[in-house]
Amino acid sequence: MMSGPQLLSPQQQVPRSLWSLLCMTTLLLSSIQLTIATSTTSSSDDNNGGNKKDLSAGKLRQLAENALMERKFTDAESYYRQAISVEPTNSANHYKLYNLHKRMRSYGDALGDITTACELLEKSEDGNSSGKNKNKTMEYKRIKAKLLVNLGRCEDAVSEYKSLNEVNEDATNCAHVTNAALSAYQQSDWSAAIQHFGNVLTNYATLGDT
Repeated sequence: MMSGPQLLSPQQQVPRSLWSLLCMTTLLLSSIQLTIATSTTSSSDDNNGGNKKDLSAGKLRQLAENALMERKFTDAESYYRQAISVEPTNSANHYKLYNLHKRMRSYGDALGDITTACELLEKSEDGNSSGKNKNKTMEYKRIKAKLLVNLGRCEDAVSEYKSLNEVNEDATNCAHVTNAALSAYQQSDWSAAIQHFGNVLTNYATLGDT
């Protein structure tokens, strides 16, 4: 009984030298495809700012500014926080984040940012003989004090102005009215308490503490 035709393997059907050439060509094409894919991914990373961990604080701040121009506040916040991770003692990074949080109406975060900026500047004053940091510290502390008044934290604002050897009429009046409201509340004089607190909210505490 005759057996059917035997199937030849690809190696038997194709000369050995040609088979080797085909294998090498396949491997070469796979390598080229891998290189192109890697290059495309790298190019995409470059277009998106590359690996953010490798960027300088200055570049990250620039990316944040670009995001702000496009009103991408969340992206801007991320870039500023990355800049802070690169330069944690640079008060300018915290000040820029303060401005962003204030623009986003995240006033509680903004207060934390400007407070940190003030503290960093105060720590660096001893090593700065030009007085430039001192002037910047005073500017930041005034900004912080004003924000405290706007948040209704008037006693804290008065203390902040006192540290500058300054008296601010709004902070002083706000603190006076706030104390009057608390006193009325403690005495169960609800009408007077409501009136005083209403005065604070209408004339001084114009921002929500969020």
